Amino acid sequence: MPHILIATDIFGYTKATEAFKYRLEFICEAVHIIDPYDAKQTDFQNEDEAYEAFNRLCGLENYAKMCMKALDAHANETLILIGFSMGASAFWNVLAGRKSANVKSFFGFYSSQIRHFLDAKPRVPCTLIFPTLEKHFDVDDVITELAKQENITCVKTEYLHGFMNPSSIHYNAKGYAEYCEWIEEKIKAV
Repeated sequence: MPHILIATDIFGYTKATEAFKYRLEFICEAVHIIDPYDAKQTDFQNEDEAYEAFNRLCGLENYAKMCMKALDAHANETLILIGFSMGASAFWNVLAGRKSANVKSFFGFYSSQIRHFLDAKPRVPCTLIFPTLEKHFDVDDVITELAKQENITCVKTEYLHGFMNPSSIHYNAKGYAEYCEWIEEKIKAV
């Protein structure tokens, strides 16, 4: 059975992250959470506050280093990686050009920063789940570019960035339920 590494979004380790972790523990050996605030539960009031804290306390480059450290710590285990927003971007950067025999799949939800790293060449199977639109870039253009690469599958949802996070203004309970079931099926198939 695989171990799962989850890299959170800018909200970090929350009760919702914990609930998602417990849900996945029923179908895998262990679930480990990586978050930009060293497992300190946060209580941000909104995305702006969380984004400011993320940039001040961590940043994408440091978050990628945290993800790399976690990958190295679990190098002897079969892994499935799941990232949300900045967590997905951090994993994407770590996987660029890296062939990890123990990483069986990466699932990245609404990684808006990926648009800056389209030339990354992950050598593990990647499924990238995009929102229906993004404020700062054309989702379809990014999907078209990424689809040219081997090992990459892109899924465009009908939901908005943050639909899996109850702390986000774009949280969508239907989308959350749908993609929890979807990710569970994908994990079972690995």
